[in-house]
Amino acid sequence: MSNQGDKKEYRVLITETHQKTVIVEATSESEAHRRAEDAWKNAEYILDEESFQGVEFHVLGESDGEEADKHVGRIEAKDV
Repeated sequence: MSNQGDKKEYRVLITETHQKTVIVEATSESEAHRRAEDAWKNAEYILDEESFQGVEFHVLGESDGEEADKHVGRIEAKDV
């Protein structure tokens, strides 16, 4: 059984993947790309739970207490 002194903090990257196929009228592939990107930026396409494809978790290493780590979500360890 571990005690509180054995616990460390780790940075874990969580990546969700959402996908949606849309039809875009355009004169070229590059214009279609730009128009789809612009529409997405303007919230014309909403990727929600129906477009969810998967999730990945990657441990990036121990948290070193840098300023950037102070602005991320935290999950506190539970004693078992």
